[in-house]
Amino acid sequence: MRLFRTVLVAALVTLCVPAIAEDAEPSGTIKIDQTQVELILGGDIGKGHLSTGGMNYTFKTGGLKLGGVGVHKEHLVGDVYGSNEAADVAGTYFDAEAGITVAKGKGGMWLKNTKGVSLHLKSAGDTGLALSIGVEGFKIHDLKAE
Repeated sequence: MRLFRTVLVAALVTLCVPAIAEDAEPSGTIKIDQTQVELILGGDIGKGHLSTGGMNYTFKTGGLKLGGVGVHKEHLVGDVYGSNEAADVAGTYFDAEAGITVAKGKGGMWLKNTKGVSLHLKSAGDTGLALSIGVEGFKIHDLKAE
């Protein structure tokens, strides 16, 4: 039951975030490259680049995933909404998802962290073979100015 509630809340947040950020101006841009390995329970690790407030930052990503099978690399690009400073982008983001990656995939998603920052991420081309259904949480950490 607890898993069902977690999936339901993540799905509702994912559906509501686009409506909230849709009319706002982006406060920055973001790029994420990460590798996911899944066998029912999975994880991902990666790195990224943030541009906001005229400054550039690097960061690391890591996370856990429940549901899915396969290995694939994600190359995500997008916009950041609702951040007043770069430190606001660091934190944990959740996503409820269903999808498949066969060789190359394209898609998009909205994520939100506990500080109110929203990310609108689009795939710049995933590679690998994976079937995904479930809940994913990932963390942006070790944010450093370039």
